[in-house]
Amino acid sequence: MEFIGLPGEQIPLDDKSVDTVLCTFSLCTIPDPVKALEGMKRVLKPGGRLVFCEHGAAPDSDVARWQDRINPLWKVLFGGCNLNRKMPSLIEEGGFRIADLQTMYLPSTPRFAGFNYWGVAQA
Repeated sequence: MEFIGLPGEQIPLDDKSVDTVLCTFSLCTIPDPVKALEGMKRVLKPGGRLVFCEHGAAPDSDVARWQDRINPLWKVLFGGCNLNRKMPSLIEEGGFRIADLQTMYLPSTPRFAGFNYWGVAQA
């Protein structure tokens, strides 16, 4: 295992050189998440896996409206974090096929910030 602490859009690895990419609570903050996901896909070997855990847009319209209202200030206060990104759509736009997806509101977390997605996607 190797930790690479660089911008998600610039992964300094060869094409098709890794088996698995782990992405946790990052896609909310990366300025161009689709470009970052395309980079993750580029470095994965055929059949490689993206294992992800992210928070994002809630499925409930009332909560989603609050996320949209709060997001501009939230983004400034919390280092570019976006509350309202639709993670499954972003992952698919990045070139992945979602093989397993689970979702839920995290307990003891305000609903506007607590909707989570986790699972596995394949290149």
